[in-house]
Amino acid sequence: MDAYTPVKGKCTWWREIPDYEDAYSLQVAEAEKRVSCQCFVEGHYWTHARKDVPGECPLSRSCRYYIKYT
Repeated sequence: MDAYTPVKGKCTWWREIPDYEDAYSLQVAEAEKRVSCQCFVEGHYWTHARKDVPGECPLSRSCRYYIKYT
């Protein structure tokens, strides 16, 4: 998971980037580590706990640039 690799099964513009502050923290449980989720084209940005990252971009049904990455 990095800023440049699409996530299989999600929008081709959707990126999931581990939060730098949480990445190596031993005090934050793995499921609670934050992930920054972003649509590169539309510029939307969300932060979720790893366990709560959505299965698809929340705006996938209304995004005019939606292309599913397989």
